[in-house]
Amino acid sequence: MKKRSFGKILQMRSGRYQASYIDSAGVRRYAPDTFNTKQAAASWLADIRAKLNTNSLIDMETASKTFEAYAIDWLIDKKETLRPTTTLLYAGIIDEHLSPFLGAYPLKDITPSVVKKWRRWMLARFEQRRQSGDIPRKDATGKTRTAQAYRLLHAIMETAHRDQVISFNPCTIVGASSTDTAERKPATIEQIGIIADNMPERYRALIHVAAWSGLRFSELAGLTRADVVLVRLEDGETAYRLNVDKQTYRLNGKLFEGEPTKTRAGRRVVFLPPHVTPILTAHLSRFTEKNNDAYVFATSRDTPISNNVIGKRFREARKAAGREDLRFHDLRHTCATFAAQTGATTKELMNLMGHSSPQAALIYQHATEERTRQIAANMSRLAEQARTREQVRRGLRVIDGGASATAAPRSKRKGVAA
Repeated sequence: MKKRSFGKILQMRSGRYQASYIDSAGVRRYAPDTFNTKQAAASWLADIRAKLNTNSLIDMETASKTFEAYAIDWLIDKKETLRPTTTLLYAGIIDEHLSPFLGAYPLKDITPSVVKKWRRWMLARFEQRRQSGDIPRKDATGKTRTAQAYRLLHAIMETAHRDQVISFNPCTIVGASSTDTAERKPATIEQIGIIADNMPERYRALIHVAAWSGLRFSELAGLTRADVVLVRLEDGETAYRLNVDKQTYRLNGKLFEGEPTKTRAGRRVVFLPPHVTPILTAHLSRFTEKNNDAYVFATSRDTPISNNVIGKRFREARKAAGREDLRFHDLRHTCATFAAQTGATTKELMNLMGHSSPQAALIYQHATEERTRQIAANMSRLAEQARTREQVRRGLRVIDGGASATAAPRSKRKGVAA
């Protein structure tokens, strides 16, 4: 007897037939009723299989919802577990990148082919904007934002799949959720100094602390005087210990103070290198209020610094260093690169940067490849110098030996003559 390619039919004691199949999650699903004939049961399975292949299944009421309506409901359900900035980001992606193309589609009609068409539309739209000069950055091809939107689309459709609204996730494009971004070039020590010197005096220490602590901008903005403690190290030098357990940021003009760090791993203790001690000490003395709740880095009105204000000053200052490509966030990347060059392990980099997974920390270890090459070159030069010294010594021995051999006969002849 030929085995069925899909589903299972069993004849019950009553003589009726029971049909079932295993869904994509590995769960066996049974027909709501039994059937009088085996043919009727097989017909039901055939219908289910067809629905599976066209991505329509079970919860037809929800599956008939438009994508936009479902996506909004999805975001409302997720809101309690998301940071305000993430909620706003997702809402913007849905509104600007997903709904214009997919919004009117019923969920059940969004197939892999539709997703591919949407992605091509996204990339074409960015290309049109780039050619028209609407996108200022020359390298802004839209691939990064498209990958970001694809990841959100995948998450929304995966929820629909798990809730058995649709039979499978139509986001099946290999590699669409990631993009090959150019590695950010860290600042040099000299460039850090130049940028700091060209910032308003109130914000010069901010540049040094950002570049040597690896803190995110929101974490720097959230630092209070109580979080900054001067300690003595084992070698006798003094350094500041930074307690990082909160962040401060603005969102749509609203100030969020004392918010939790981005991840649980973001709560950490960071030590600044001792050479930054006098810089931060002078800043605390001149620009930070004396109470423990005072923000370390504040505006002249004693309000928390904002991305807009600092970003504008930073963009002006970086020109003096010849680094118009450098973003403020790249100072965090710079710190991680410095740490990796000193031999920091993956675990140590994770602790320093507040990463919850090793993948991000490995990026900075990869960034030390150039340093590794330099070390190899230096070792080669050391070996070459050693070989040169050995050759010189051999030469001197030859010369000394030759001189002795030459001098001896003369001495002997001189003795004979005497």
